[in-house]
Amino acid sequence: MKRVDLKRILLIRITLFALLLLACAIAFTLVQTRERLHADIPRTGDTIKQLIENEISRVSPPFVRDLGSLELNDLEGIGRLVHFCAEVINIYSRPVVQRCFGDAEAPVWLPASLMRRVVGEEARYVGAVGRYPGIKVGELLLTPNYNSVAQSVATAIRNLLIITAGVLLLNVLVYLPVRRVLRPADDILRGVERMQAGDLSVRLPSFELIELQRIGQVFNHLAGRLQHTMEEQRLLARRLLDVREEERRRLARELHDEMGQCLTSIQAEAAYARELAHDQLPALTPCAEAISRITAHMMEVLQLILRELRPVGLEAFGLAACLEQLIDSRNRSSHGRCLHTLDIQGDPSGLADNLNVSLYRIVQESLTNAQKHADARHIAVSLRCVGGEVRLSVDDDGRPLEGAKFEGGLGVLGMRERVNALGGRLTLTPRSEGGLRVEVVLPADAGAATNRNEGVLA
Repeated sequence: MKRVDLKRILLIRITLFALLLLACAIAFTLVQTRERLHADIPRTGDTIKQLIENEISRVSPPFVRDLGSLELNDLEGIGRLVHFCAEVINIYSRPVVQRCFGDAEAPVWLPASLMRRVVGEEARYVGAVGRYPGIKVGELLLTPNYNSVAQSVATAIRNLLIITAGVLLLNVLVYLPVRRVLRPADDILRGVERMQAGDLSVRLPSFELIELQRIGQVFNHLAGRLQHTMEEQRLLARRLLDVREEERRRLARELHDEMGQCLTSIQAEAAYARELAHDQLPALTPCAEAISRITAHMMEVLQLILRELRPVGLEAFGLAACLEQLIDSRNRSSHGRCLHTLDIQGDPSGLADNLNVSLYRIVQESLTNAQKHADARHIAVSLRCVGGEVRLSVDDDGRPLEGAKFEGGLGVLGMRERVNALGGRLTLTPRSEGGLRVEVVLPADAGAATNRNEGVLA
């Protein structure tokens, strides 16, 4: 879902609305001016013509058609109400007098020619001018004074611009407190993102807005409960891992003490039976040798099982030595079909026993998966102890595997349980050159926290 910036959308929409309202108001002003002039000029034409005929009667004798002394002084009064231009033409179609009333200079950005196009040529009045007794002496042409019309329209547009500027200023004045009030929304988003990334210690601060304050309180309450629940689950998982490792240790000890001694005894008895059969009953020699071979094989299998149950020398010699022994053992057992390499940077000797066991098990399971499922030819194990983190990566060059299919294995599930119990993260990433990368990041003090927190579960 695409994110929406409420503050920006609010500012843009109000600004666009104000500009649209300005455009509509200007268009309405122009249309209203056009309709008014189309109505006023014809309606006042007869009155203006009557005033001109009265002036002709005063300034010239009867039966005289000469209009040379006509000045249109009687139109001053009506010219202050209706801005127009009057032109009187004599009977010979020659202009006698032309005068504009309400004259003004049109602004540069709104010329009279533009207003002429907006109003149209239909806004005009043409009428015959006569005098008693019914003699036509000329013709009157009445048109709007486009300079005055442009000036009045410009004044109206200027007022509209002032109003629009006021609306935009109000928009800014509204935007500023809205931005200040909604600024905590960024804090909420950052808190949610940190929680999504696994940081359950995040808490939201107090907010001025009551609704946001309630959201923050609910968020902090849920984050606290989730953190407490996850911590309890992690402690329980650590405890289960400890119990499982302890059970493996006990089982390895029992197998070593009981089964190992029994196999050693059988091996000794088989050797003695073979000597007796060789001296007294040669026919039983093959049976004694077969018992000896089977017993030796069982002892080898028992050693492998004991190494799987509990790494030999992990507590005594440390993680690095055990990993080197594991890599050497895998190289020997693969008979050259797969090359295993190990790279250790830093000093892992200070890690807790639980963390050492988990790292060893993860490497062990990763090697098994790479050989069993991917038919890898080269497996590289890298362990880095840098700062307060332990980074383990296992890269193989096996054939590509479907992530969902590989994710469902019990081995990977066990690795995830170990990593989650220790508060780390596990990622499985297909490599571009083929194969898979298993990467584990764990806190360096992860295992040490188990013993300190066991009392919480008790």
